Amino acid sequence: MARTIDEDCINCGRCEEFCPVNAIYQGKEHREVDAEKCIDCFACEIECPVNAAYLKP
Repeated sequence: MARTIDEDCINCGRCEEFCPVNAIYQGKEHREVDAEKCIDCFACEIECPVNAAYLKP
């Protein structure tokens, strides 16, 4: 399963910085997760200061 980043994202870039597989990129409104690359390591969720990254339902 892949993580997702929602509209609460403040575009600080921490998730992208700490992603070990470069699965996070800048989308139109906020950071996005490439589900094909995501290894579900929780790094983005742990580093997100506003809890915008989480397990995709």
